[in-house]
Amino acid sequence: MMHTRRSTTLRVLALAGMAGAAALLSNILASPARRLAWAGSGAPLPSGAPQTETRVPPGPPPQPPPLQPPKEAPPHRPALHSVPRAATPPPPAPPKAQEATAFSPIREISGQEAWAAFQSGVSFLDARRSSEFAEGHIAGAWCAPIWESDVDDRLISFKAARRPGSEDPIVIYCSGGDCRDSHLLASKLLNEGYFNLLIYRDGFPDWAAQGHPVEKGQP
Repeated sequence: MMHTRRSTTLRVLALAGMAGAAALLSNILASPARRLAWAGSGAPLPSGAPQTETRVPPGPPPQPPPLQPPKEAPPHRPALHSVPRAATPPPPAPPKAQEATAFSPIREISGQEAWAAFQSGVSFLDARRSSEFAEGHIAGAWCAPIWESDVDDRLISFKAARRPGSEDPIVIYCSGGDCRDSHLLASKLLNEGYFNLLIYRDGFPDWAAQGHPVEKGQP
């Protein structure tokens, strides 16, 4: 009885081995598309064979990064180029010449101004001595020698003939240069109420040098 079971078992094993060898041989001889993959190998399954999807169990959700305290902002510093530079004040203007605040009753004039006054008919007074006047004087001038005793009488005659007003211009001259006779005569007329007295600075020598009209003889 025991002998019969053992024979049966050996026969079954022999048939199974033969079947496995036949299957292996058939798989080797088959085309790559129909070849079966062995368990545990990385060979791809033939087309049409059912594929099983391998799912990886989900891991724990990613944790957010820890919150960090906000950094303190650095103090604001203006850029160097944004700081406006102080404007350079302009240089002070040169001082202007002092202007006369009041009319001067006595002032000096040039030869050109004396000639213009002569052409406009202004009266001329010669303050030199009468002898110098006789030798030559500006045409139409009145002799009023400041150093002679009859100067007041001569001035009375001048005023009666020309009737100058207190503000009418009167040109006074002498020998020019260091001569002060014309200034002394102007001061005398100022005291008498005349306020527009023009002193010909360079006097008779300049007038004669310019070739302007000259007369000779006693007044």
